[in-house]
Amino acid sequence: MIVCRKHQRFLLVGALAFVVSLLLACAGSVPAARSPRWACPSPTPLPYGEAGPVKEWNEHTVVDPTTGIPATTRVPVYYEEWEREYGPGGTLLNGGPPLSGPPFPAPTPYSVQGTSYTLGQRVEIWPMHVMVEARSDQVVDLPGVAPNSQRLYHVEITWYNHSAEAIPINYGQSVRVRSVTAPNGAIVTDSIWGMSNTSLQVDGGSPPPSTIPPGESHVSIPIIAPLEQIKTVEIAFQGMPGYNPLLPPPTTLPGTPTATPAPALPTATPTPNSDLRNTDPTYLTVQWTDTEFKIGPRCGERGAMTDWDGSGWGHEAAIAIAAPPGASRVVQIALNQVGKRYVWGSKGPETFDCSGLMTWSYARIGINIPQGTAGQWPRLRPVSAAEVQPGDLIFFTVETPGRIDHVGMLIGDQNGDGKWDMVHASAPCCGVRVEYDVFNRPFWRDKIAGFRTAR
Repeated sequence: MIVCRKHQRFLLVGALAFVVSLLLACAGSVPAARSPRWACPSPTPLPYGEAGPVKEWNEHTVVDPTTGIPATTRVPVYYEEWEREYGPGGTLLNGGPPLSGPPFPAPTPYSVQGTSYTLGQRVEIWPMHVMVEARSDQVVDLPGVAPNSQRLYHVEITWYNHSAEAIPINYGQSVRVRSVTAPNGAIVTDSIWGMSNTSLQVDGGSPPPSTIPPGESHVSIPIIAPLEQIKTVEIAFQGMPGYNPLLPPPTTLPGTPTATPAPALPTATPTPNSDLRNTDPTYLTVQWTDTEFKIGPRCGERGAMTDWDGSGWGHEAAIAIAAPPGASRVVQIALNQVGKRYVWGSKGPETFDCSGLMTWSYARIGINIPQGTAGQWPRLRPVSAAEVQPGDLIFFTVETPGRIDHVGMLIGDQNGDGKWDMVHASAPCCGVRVEYDVFNRPFWRDKIAGFRTAR
């Protein structure tokens, strides 16, 4: 009878967990309105000038013209702006590498942007600040699995929601333990280690909430993975560059960013392929790894991005960039690859060469165009400069006159200056990027060979 009651209780817990998973599945993904970034907090510089301490005293001897008696005066010398933070000449006070020239006027030069961080770093993924940590729990024996091979872990997530609204999240789909470290140092990876009915049962606690409330909150996500040490945790966000959260009244607190929301997307106008503008969601995966942070100084705090207009190590993550008004879905797809690396001969999806980006982008909307510039230039239909539309291809003779060796995609007016812009996989140095006013820029203007369309 006791066995039956335990069995009934197990079934009840399993049923409840299943219901929880269904409820979670109804929740959305957390929006990412811009590329993730991190900085060592320094919202204000150390006091400088007459508001700060005296750096040194200069003594001057002056002869009194009336009496002829020399008198010594002391003149204070104060620190220059940021000099107490970075040292004279731009050398970092903590032993970091010297800067080239004087330090630039930003309170926080130690920054990273991209999708890779360390466990314990607080990262801005607007409108959120997110800090991820992980801890080990009990060994778990599961049916059909080798004994002493699985462990319950807890992914600890601290959110700071800067908006004034609760944001839906599906923890079962969004959070994963991506890799673990074996005792011999080997890294074991998989994509299946997430919160499940079983991990909720073993944990025995309440399921996590289905929303992230405004302000600061904490959640502990139970995940069963191999009996090792957690190496990497990842969270999936949805790239939403036009996301305009409801913000509370502006305040200015020490260490708190005062970022402004991204502008609303422009209204589209009818163009060819306009029926394809309903794009699938663009997901951005951000990882936190158990490793030592190698770039910059050892930050005395967990990190929080301030709104300074500098540039940090790394590059902006390839989240959805809003297409210009009237652009077709293929333009949006190509823009979503901005930030990815250039590799000669690569056809995607993580690296591209110039023609590979064109072929891959069109394949995403079910249109197969030829491979390579040598295939695309002669086999696609020519159009004149007066006929081009967003999504059409523009070809160049960059290296050798008369030889087609580069291609990009015209995207319309992306930055609002009334000029044609282009997205392309440029070169190993620069990856996939946008070139503005491509018809008039000196480097590109004289190398344009012509235009082709897949319309």
